[in-house]
Amino acid sequence: MKYLPAFGLGILLAVLSFLSFALVASAGYMHALLGSVANLGNDSPVYLGLAAHDAGLLILLSGLILFAYQRLFPQLPFDWFTAVAMQMPLGLLVLWSDGVSFNLTDFYGVARALTLFSAAFGVLIIFGLLQRRGRRLSHAY
Repeated sequence: MKYLPAFGLGILLAVLSFLSFALVASAGYMHALLGSVANLGNDSPVYLGLAAHDAGLLILLSGLILFAYQRLFPQLPFDWFTAVAMQMPLGLLVLWSDGVSFNLTDFYGVARALTLFSAAFGVLIIFGLLQRRGRRLSHAY
C-alpha cells in the first residue's frame, strides 16, 4: 500500500506524456519542421532533433513527477521500488502501443529507439542520478 501513490503518479505521468505529445502534434511546429525538409527519408538527420525533443520532454516530465512525489509524500519511502512503481505505467503502455524497435541502421530507427528508451526508463534514469548525487554529497561531508 505504501507504493500506491507512486503508481498513481506513474499513471499521471503516462497521461501527461500522451497529452503533451498531443499538444505538440496540435501545435504543428514539429510537423512544420519535418515538412520543410526536402527529400525527407529515414536517413535524414532531422530525426535526431526530433528524438532529442521527444526524449527531453519525457525526461522533463519524469523529473517533474519525481519532484512532485518527493514534495507531496515526504513520509513515504523514496527508493528503487518507488521509481519502478512510478515508471511501470508509462513504460508498459509505450512498449504495448509502439513495440520494441531497435533498428539502428538509420536516423529514424535511432530516433524511435531513443524515444522508446527515454519513455521506458526515464524515471529510473532521473532517480538513479538523484541517488548518485545523494551518495556523492554524503561522502563529501
